[in-house]
Amino acid sequence: MEINKLLSIIIPVYNVEQYLDECLNSVIKYATSEIEVILINDGSTDGSKVICEHYSQEYDYITLISQKNAGLSAARNAGIKVASGEYIMFLDSDDIIYENSLEKILLSISRMRTCREQVDILFGRANSFEDGTNNFKLEQVDYGRLNDLEPWRAFEILDQQKKFWFAAWLVIVKREFLVRENLYFKEGIYHEDELWVPLIFLKASSVLFINYGFYGYRLNRSGSIVNVPNTKKDYDKILIVDEFDGIKNDIDIDKQRLIKRRQAALIFGLILNIENIDNAVDKKQLIEKIELRLNKLKCGKYNLVFIGCRLFGISSMAKILRNL
Repeated sequence: MEINKLLSIIIPVYNVEQYLDECLNSVIKYATSEIEVILINDGSTDGSKVICEHYSQEYDYITLISQKNAGLSAARNAGIKVASGEYIMFLDSDDIIYENSLEKILLSISRMRTCREQVDILFGRANSFEDGTNNFKLEQVDYGRLNDLEPWRAFEILDQQKKFWFAAWLVIVKREFLVRENLYFKEGIYHEDELWVPLIFLKASSVLFINYGFYGYRLNRSGSIVNVPNTKKDYDKILIVDEFDGIKNDIDIDKQRLIKRRQAALIFGLILNIENIDNAVDKKQLIEKIELRLNKLKCGKYNLVFIGCRLFGISSMAKILRNL
């Protein structure tokens, strides 16, 4: 594919008419000839499609693709397949690009092009804000000297930080690298970022940490899939744990350590969430699935939880952890 832009911004859209103008205007305000915007209308049933059509007709650098509802991963993948930028970034349609950040990102990419020292990924921070406010808070730990490390080693450090977010929209990825390594999003699941982001860092040979909040992340939006309870989310975490099993055989021992820690963290999160499941059948089935994978907790600080589950049972251990 011919590369004719520095940056492709992929925006999946599904029933966000209330926020879509704000999202798109945050891009348009700082847009240049070096970007393209790809809107993926993922079967919206509200006025989102009409809004997308208006912007795509008004601005020649905005392209609209409409498809039947297939989920966030499928929408992102559809955008990747038509993107023509050297780098790709993802923007959720209820979020924004933080002010003045787009020009900083373009400047970094432009400098790399000039020096012919392009990295596989850039990784930044987010400014979060409560829905309905303009009070922004810079999130994630300071990246400090992480640029001196191999990508997977930097990820290993970040993975142990409480304020590290597994968010695809914090990754600005070189399109050539993404396609070459076949790093598309797994479709049909929730928590797809928790699979995709570790794989990006494992496969990348170079990373540039941009230590500022370029992304504006909206908190507590009504109707957001993040805030809606759904047992499928738990089952999909099990699926991700199993996906990592298929990866471990293809990487060296040091990188396997990182994957094992990720699997343990996912299982631990599932145990913590057991008490939130109201349906007795779903709870029983999830406990059975965790039991089959309980040995994956035998990793670092999670080993004590493994021992507790063996002594008291998973359900009882879940209650103990909730009360700590």
